[in-house]
Amino acid sequence: MNFKQFLWKLKKKSITGVEAQREGREERIEHQKYRTMKKLIFSAMSALLLSATFAQNMNGEIIGKVIDGEDNQPLYGVRVWVEVGDSKLLGMSNIEGRYRISAVPPGTYTVFLAYKKDTVQVANQFVKPDGICSLPEFTFSNTLETSTVYIETYREPLIHIGNEGMCHLSPADIKVSINRQDVLALIENMSSDIQKTSSGELIIRGSRPGDVIYFVDGIKTDRLGTFPGSSIGGVTVYTGGIPAKYGDTTGGVVILETNSYFDLYRAWKLSTGK
Repeated sequence: MNFKQFLWKLKKKSITGVEAQREGREERIEHQKYRTMKKLIFSAMSALLLSATFAQNMNGEIIGKVIDGEDNQPLYGVRVWVEVGDSKLLGMSNIEGRYRISAVPPGTYTVFLAYKKDTVQVANQFVKPDGICSLPEFTFSNTLETSTVYIETYREPLIHIGNEGMCHLSPADIKVSINRQDVLALIENMSSDIQKTSSGELIIRGSRPGDVIYFVDGIKTDRLGTFPGSSIGGVTVYTGGIPAKYGDTTGGVVILETNSYFDLYRAWKLSTGK
């Protein structure tokens, strides 16, 4: 091997070493990108899962009791349901005549009660986020025939026993409110414990600005945006006695539900009687 061949071989080794280093560096970069992307995807999936789980936890319940008109005893086996889109959420009365439909999305429903050949409809029952809609006690008597019976709309009590720290606005309340186009003014007028600052923040029971927690359709947010009055399906505010699932806060919780397609469809069915 002469001197020129020796230099060429040495240069070739140097080039091979540089290329190997470059390829190794590129592999490390690609691996780091893969790990970063994996972490981002995992974080996004976790956030979506937590949001969906929390939104499900904000669903309400429908409860009530049915009585046999013949002997005035609790009636067992009454089928109860509400329609959510094309599906139904079902329940059945127990030996005490009590029934419960769980995991009901917030909104206004017609509740159906069926026993043997008789079906009863209880219209305009509003289910609050994380709330319980208690229907009046109903008696099935032998005077009922196969035709459908309609019951007058049950009025919600002004004071909810056991939930003194909670105030709520139903769609009917929002519809007649003069503040329905200003969501912050709408909430401020729900209770004397709620005040709005000049910067547009809500203060509950003298808390510091920024301490109030907001949830819009189950999603936690820093502040409320602008909502047309017709899009608001209900507002619930906890000024005290805040459930533990909403987190550690002393500033209160505001829960706003918007109208979905199914809410508008149910309202149309109620207004047309179909």
